[in-house]
Amino acid sequence: MRGQVQGNGRSGGPSGGQGGMAWVRLLVYLLFFSGILSIVLYTLFGPLSRLRGALACLAWLMLFVLAEVSSRSSENRKLAALDEKERLESVERIQQLMSKLNEKSRALNDSYGNERLLLSDLTGAASLLKPSADLEASKMEYEILTGLTRLDFLCDKAIAGTDRSGDFRKELDSLSSKLRSRERL
Repeated sequence: MRGQVQGNGRSGGPSGGQGGMAWVRLLVYLLFFSGILSIVLYTLFGPLSRLRGALACLAWLMLFVLAEVSSRSSENRKLAALDEKERLESVERIQQLMSKLNEKSRALNDSYGNERLLLSDLTGAASLLKPSADLEASKMEYEILTGLTRLDFLCDKAIAGTDRSGDFRKELDSLSSKLRSRERL
């Protein structure tokens, strides 16, 4: 995915990307080695003692190591924040779709009274969902969103009176079990 998006500094395109990152990396290495070389030359041909030269080289190395660690730490924090945002959006999407489906179910005829009650209960359960970092929760959320899309279509069929095979009820039962499973995570 990194190579596909252009214009954000991560792409392979002309706005930076992998080629731009390689140049930055090269410049960092050049700066590092030129600093070490300068310290060594200053030690050999200048007034700096060998001990102080070695300490200066060590300090120069530590500076670059700490900069790299800080850079990676910052990137990890950004990725963690992005993951949290995506998890929250997934749960919010489930809640929105459940709410819309619950509203739509009011147009069902009286033979679907139990299904309307179940949809109302599921909407309440969905509103209590919390984002989870668990991989299984993400998988379940995807399955729930897919099931909600299918259930929305089947609800339209049930409202129109063309759901003779009972697919709406079957899909609602399936969605109910998936949502209850996700609740436990």
